[in-house]
Formats: sequence, C-alpha cells, structure tokens
Amino acid sequence: MENILDSYRIDGYQNTNGLTITMANGEVSLICNICKKRFNTPRLLPCLHTFCHKCVEELKSINSNSVVCPLCQKEARLINGTTTFPINFVVNNLLNVKALKDTKREPFRYYCQECQEQLCRECVEQHRTHTTTLLDEAATQTKRSIIQALKKAQINSKPVVNSLLTVKSTMKDVDKSVTHVNNAIKKTFDRLIELLQLRARELFNEVDLIRTSKIKLLQRQQQQIETSLETTITGCTLAEHVLKEGSSVEILNLGPHIINRLEELAIQKYNKAILQPQEDSHIEFTNEDDLFQQSLNRFGRISNNAKTCPGASSIIECPALHYCPTGKRMALTLVTRDSVNTLRRTGGDKVQGTLRRLDSNNKRNDSTKESKAEITDNRDGTYTIVYSTWNSGPHLLNVTVNGAPIAGSPVKIKSITTRNFQAISEAKLSFCQRGDSWGQLQRPHDIICDHENTIIVADTGNDRVQIFQPDGQLLHSFGSSGSNLGQFNSPYCLTLDVDGNVIVSDTNNHRVQIFTRKGAFIKSIGNNGVEPGEFHHPHGIAVDKDGKIFVVDSGNYRIQVFSPDGEHLYHFGGKGDNPGQLGFPWGIVLDHSGNILITDYKNHRIQVFDRNGKYRYLFGSRGNDAGRLNNPTGITIAPGGQIMVADRSNHAVQ
Repeated sequence: MENILDSYRIDGYQNTNGLTITMANGEVSLICNICKKRFNTPRLLPCLHTFCHKCVEELKSINSNSVVCPLCQKEARLINGTTTFPINFVVNNLLNVKALKDTKREPFRYYCQECQEQLCRECVEQHRTHTTTLLDEAATQTKRSIIQALKKAQINSKPVVNSLLTVKSTMKDVDKSVTHVNNAIKKTFDRLIELLQLRARELFNEVDLIRTSKIKLLQRQQQQIETSLETTITGCTLAEHVLKEGSSVEILNLGPHIINRLEELAIQKYNKAILQPQEDSHIEFTNEDDLFQQSLNRFGRISNNAKTCPGASSIIECPALHYCPTGKRMALTLVTRDSVNTLRRTGGDKVQGTLRRLDSNNKRNDSTKESKAEITDNRDGTYTIVYSTWNSGPHLLNVTVNGAPIAGSPVKIKSITTRNFQAISEAKLSFCQRGDSWGQLQRPHDIICDHENTIIVADTGNDRVQIFQPDGQLLHSFGSSGSNLGQFNSPYCLTLDVDGNVIVSDTNNHRVQIFTRKGAFIKSIGNNGVEPGEFHHPHGIAVDKDGKIFVVDSGNYRIQVFSPDGEHLYHFGGKGDNPGQLGFPWGIVLDHSGNILITDYKNHRIQVFDRNGKYRYLFGSRGNDAGRLNNPTGITIAPGGQIMVADRSNHAVQ
C-alpha cells in the first residue's frame, strides 16, 4: 500500500517525536531516555515510546492509575500495574542479540506468546507450559498485525493530510488572488486616471472655445464702438489741441467751426445695439464634488467567500433601537461582518427577527404572542428590519443571522403610547400676557416641565425665571436684572439636573447658574472668556443620565461638558464649516443612546457627536426645501424617536 504520508513528508515535515528508536552511528539506540542507560525490561507505552520497566514504575504517581509519557505528555491508564504495558520485543530482541554477542550464547529460535520473549533452545524447557512458536513465525504474524494497523492509521489520517494539503494550496491561491486583484485595481484606476485626464483636456478645450467665442464677439463689438467714436475722438482731439497749443488768432479762426462740430457730436445718436455688452465674462466650472465623491465611494467592490459572522454583526445605533410608538412601523439597519470584522458587501444570509412583550417584572413570558419582524435583504451586506408593537411596555427583539444571535441580541425596546397630535385643535390652557409684573412675560425664550408637570419659563425680557402650576397659576419666580450671583442678563435656555434643580444659561452674563426649584441660588459656572470653563454667550443646555452638564458655548463655537459639581471635564467643536466644526451652535439634545445632537446655526445643519464628543455624522444643508435648514435653533426628540428642529429663518418646524 502506498504510504499516504509521503506527500506530507515531501513538503518538509518530518515527525521524529513519534519514533521510539533513533538512529545513531548506523545502529539502533538501546538507551532509555529517562535513565540514560541501556534498556532493562523495555516497556512499550500506548504512544509507542519505550522506557525501562523501573523508569515506568517511577513515572507512576502514588495511588495513581495512570502514567504520563515524558516525551509526548500522553496519558496512559494502568490496569495491572506497569505490566499493563507490553515488552517492546524489537528492543528486547536487540538487547538479547547484543547480550548473545557478548556471551557467545546460542541465538534465539523460539518465541513465548505469554511472556512475549525470545527463547533459545535451552530456555524453551523453562517455558514448557506456555505457548511457544518459531521465532520467524511469530515475527511474521506480528508483521501482519503491524501492516493491518498501519493501513488503518494511514486510511484514518488521509482526510487530515488532504485537508492540510488543501489549506496549504489555498494559502498559495490567496496570494495569487491578491496579486491578480491588485493588478486589476491598478489597471482599473490607471484607466480611470486616463479618463479623468481626458475629461480634463476636454474641459480645457471647451473653456478655450468659450473664450475664443467670447473674445471674438467682444472684439467685433469693440471695433463697432471704436468706429462710432472715431469722429467724436477726432473732433475732441482737435479741440483739445487748439485749446492747448493754438494762438489767439487760430482760436478765433477755428473756434466757430470746432464749436459747431462739438455741438453736433453732443447730440449725435449712437446705435444702442452696440452699446449694450453683447457678452459677459462669466465662465464657471461646476465640479459636482459631492456627487463624484459619493460615486467614487461606491465604485469598485472587493468580494470574497468569507462567511458572515453573526457575533460580529450588529444593528446601527438609532432611537428606534430603544423606543417605539405603539402601532407604528419602525425600521432598523443590520450591518453584517465576517469573522475578521470586515464589512460584508453581499447579501444572501438568513436573517430573522422576533419580537416578544415582557411581563410586568420585565421577564420573558413564553405565553405571550411572538411577532416576526419584516426583513429586507439590501444585497449590499445590510438588511432592513421593520417591526411594530401593539401594546405599550418593554419588549425583546431577538435578531439572528443564519440561526445564531447577532451582537447585542436580544435588544430591549420600550413601546410607548404617543400623543395623537392630529386630535389637537385648540389650546386647553393659555396664560400670561406681556408685561413686567408677576405672572407676566416679555420675550419668553424657553419652557420646560418637571415630573410633576410644573411649568418653568425663561422670562428672557424680564431677566427672570417664572414657575407656574399646571393650571397656569404663578407659584413663584426668581432672578432680576444684573450681574451679581442669582441675577440675570437675558436668560435663554433651561434644563433640569438629575436632582431636579433648575439650570439656566445666563447668556449675556456669559455663565450658567443653578437654582433649586424654589429659586434658591446654588452655584454659578464660568464667566466671560475663551479658556476651558469660560463662556461667550452660552445658549442650549442638557444633562445626561450621569448628571454631566452639556453647555452650548455659542460664541466660542464649542460644546463644554461639566461634572455635576460644575468641574470642567472636556470640550469639543471649534469654529469652521468642516464636519465636527461649528458655526455658532445653538440648541442641544441628547438621545436615548447618549448621542449629542447640535443645531449648527450658521452652517444650517444638525451635527451628531457621541457622548465623548467624537464627531459621528451630520444632516441638513442650507435651503428652503423639505429636509433643508436655514438657521436652525431649537431641537428636541419626540418619544417615538423623531428629531424635531425649529427652522428659524424658514419659519418652520421639521
């Protein structure tokens, strides 16, 4: 039978650890690897390593039923002590041959089956009660057993060897594929560069043609105008020359003629068609950079047969991942990745989503009805998951890919009953009027409610904060005009901290002040300046679940973050119109995941940062179409996750 391990050895791997007899000077070594002496009663372990009987005894731990081979660490169980392991007849035979050579004894001719020892004629008598055979016959039988065992071992190892060869071949093919793909990418983009350069030359030629056309037309108009002006220029030039160089006689003689001609020229009618510019200088290049960048980002795709790894796949963070209005369809986006965390670019996975309502103890109740989410394969490695709830309360959304849960699954979603805004037809309560008396307001800028539905109003024009009962009756107010602690100069925005205290942005005093709901002053944060912890016209304020205070430092084009005690922690932003930069930020709101949404007033957009101030994305641009903004100010998030923006200069809410 062909040895299937030969191909394995050809590749350079030689397994010597499994050899119990090593070659030395052309002879088989008869030295034990433990005692380093010639074998004495060699015992063969199941791992095919051989040691002296005494050495094997020493390997056996006290009260142990096994020994561990010191060469391969394979454990072998003992049944009848160390005699469980047979005598290595090959080594034993060589020892006897060596001993025979040394003593010139009669060679071995027989073999004792029970003792597994080679016998000479003299020794046969001592084993007369045992089964003995001729040595060659015993060796032949043992060879047959070895051959059978060898065949089985080779057959059993064949799939492993084939798998190893496949892996090594695949590794070589991967390198070939990489070289091929890299060459294809280079060739493609070299061609793109050629096409771009060709397009550039076409545009240059087009510009030259436009220039030639414009210049030709303007030159023709110039000639027409110059021709019309020629007589005027001649008459005016003569008049100027006479005035400058002429004598009195010349002036008197030529004067009447010159005056008559100039009067004619003064009332001469020119062709209006040639007076109006027949061409302008406008030549503009529209690069459509955004469109090109988007197309370029989608150009080319690297695909492979890597399988989707559910544990590396996840749903994009969004409000719908945590909250949903009862009865409304909510959409999530699942992004799949492979085992090395690379984004998948193709679809085809089996994605399933199930939604189950939790019981009153927020525990899973298998008796409640389970609903299935709608799954749409976008064929680009992403999947749209659409779900809806019909009862308010906590739910569990379980998402699996190919039968295994994705990262973060199951997701806990809170279903809430939202207000029907379409049913609102008239105000249920209206209170206050313009004025500076108690209960009157001037230019109120912000309003918030606490958990008791108490209404807190920033009475900006009166430099105070007023607090009303839910029915509109004034409870009390605090603050007055000034710059001392507890006084205000245009208080703009309000929020509540985790303890229910009122935080006020004292905008024109360039600080933030904190009060109890009774109006008792607690502390002031910041003053006018540009250093960390200082403000210049602060506006929006927000507080996260940990009590950190986020302040929109509008005049310094940044967001500053403070501890609940008012200690400056960090800030982010900076003046500019690049992503992450701000052009007079105004409003702020935190979503349920801790993301920070900022209205970027002068850049006409909304920017989103994570809770550490790292820029994530933006949306909106200047304009008056749907989805475009013009000086956005206030911002909030509805219970259903909708982002609502006060679009100031468009006089709208989006």
